[in-house]
Amino acid sequence: MQDVVNQIMANPLLSLVLALVAFVLILLILKSLFRIALFVVAVFLLYFGYVYFLQDKYPIPQLDPEKVSDWKDKVGDLIPKDLNLSVLDSNFTRPYQED
Repeated sequence: MQDVVNQIMANPLLSLVLALVAFVLILLILKSLFRIALFVVAVFLLYFGYVYFLQDKYPIPQLDPEKVSDWKDKVGDLIPKDLNLSVLDSNFTRPYQED
């Protein structure tokens, strides 16, 4: 590894090319991160714009707590008890193992 570093440091043209490649890679990574951040900011601005301008005209529907508890009871058996710490392979021929 030290030989590679010495060879790069001894050749200024190779150092310049590697620095340009590193710069381009960093620029591309930052550009993609900037696009993701711009998308997240746009989604938040759309949501806050909706809340500020259209909330009175088109309100978000309220959830009925009774229906939520009914769905919680129905779906509660389908939620794994180990929170996906083990792999669920959907093989129901084996008995359920409880720890």
